[in-house]
Formats: sequence, C-alpha cells, structure tokens
Amino acid sequence: MLEELACGIWTVDAPLTLGGAKLGTRMTVVRLPDGGLALIAPIEIDDALSADLAELGPINVIIAPNAFHHFSLLAAVERYPQATCFLAEGVEGKVGSRPTGAKDLSASPDALWAGTLEQVVIAGAPAINEIVFLHTASKTLILTDLCFNFDPAPSGWTGLFLRLAGAHGRLAVTRLMRTLLKDRDQVRASIASIKAWDFENLIVAHGHNMVGGARERFAAATEDLWK
Repeated sequence: MLEELACGIWTVDAPLTLGGAKLGTRMTVVRLPDGGLALIAPIEIDDALSADLAELGPINVIIAPNAFHHFSLLAAVERYPQATCFLAEGVEGKVGSRPTGAKDLSASPDALWAGTLEQVVIAGAPAINEIVFLHTASKTLILTDLCFNFDPAPSGWTGLFLRLAGAHGRLAVTRLMRTLLKDRDQVRASIASIKAWDFENLIVAHGHNMVGGARERFAAATEDLWK
C-alpha cells in the first residue's frame, strides 16, 4: 500500500525476514521534475501495486541505491522496460547482468532528478556503496541501510536480533554496517555532507519512518562515527 509522506514522495512497505527476524523493507517513490516517478530500492511489485503507481504517473527511473538492495531490481526493470535504471557500485555483480541502458550512480544528481533530489555517496564503505538522497521539497532524508530505526522496538526474536545488531529501540548504525565502514575519514566526510543538509523527516528501508526531529536524531546516531 502506498503511503504518502509529503507532496511528491511516497513509501511502500514489504515483508523481509533475515535470520528469522522480521525486519521488513521499504521502497521510496519520488515524483520527478518531468512528472514521472522514480523508484528507490524497488520491492516486489505485483499488479495491484503497479496499478496504484500508474495512477500517480509513469515509472521513468529505477534506482538500486546500494549493493544490498538488488533482489527485486531485475523484476522491476522487466515490468518497466521504459525506465532508466541507475546502479550503485557493486549492484551489477550481484544481479549477474547489467540491465539494458543502465547507468552508474555518481556523487552528483542525474539530470532526471536534479533539483528534486540531492545525493551523497557514503565513501569508504566499498562493500555496500550506499547513496543517500535528500528530497529537498519535503526536507526528507532517504536512507537504505546506513541506519535502522526500530523505535518502538518489537519483542520476541526480532527484538533480540535488533539488540545484537545494536539497533534496538532507536535510530542506529547497526554493528554490521559498522564493519563495512573501512575508511573512517571518508565516512566522516560523507556524514558531514549529510548533516549539512536541511532535513526534518527520515525514510529508512528497515524500521519506522520519522516525521519531524530527524536531523537531531541522525546526528546522535552517527556521532560516534566521528571518534
């Protein structure tokens, strides 16, 4: 089900279980300057969701924002062959083939979304190469795996899993993500660029979205990455 976060930006949740923990995942949908839509971190799209998206506009862009969120990419490309596909570094190797006409994500916004989305590459994390986006009109930060936000935290095995992951009951950079941050100086520079943005809301792929207060909580979640 599409959930409108603000004018021109929506999210869609999907189930995801990892190690028995129900973490869920989330796709972000953004209206582009040309009136079409961009799908960031695509999930499995069935006919019903496709019909809902069609009411908003044509799918013109599909973005795989890091090297972990690629599982539904080829299916999305097959469903929307007219869309231009953009890949974070490492995605092509994960999916086994490069979609026709695909482009590489860079540190600068593509002309298709310039003025609507800003972006920063999380440098110094070559195993994941996440690109973080800012939807400027709604002041919304769009993360994929850089942070989880399970606040309030679930109980049971999922809650225990999150405790082990260092992401229980708060916005947090997980222990797994920390192991992927190989060059802390580059990471700190990337985080500094994000902190310089003007944002109030936050979308994460795993956990709960945040409306209001996101900039302060993001700063707290990443504070120890500066040490």
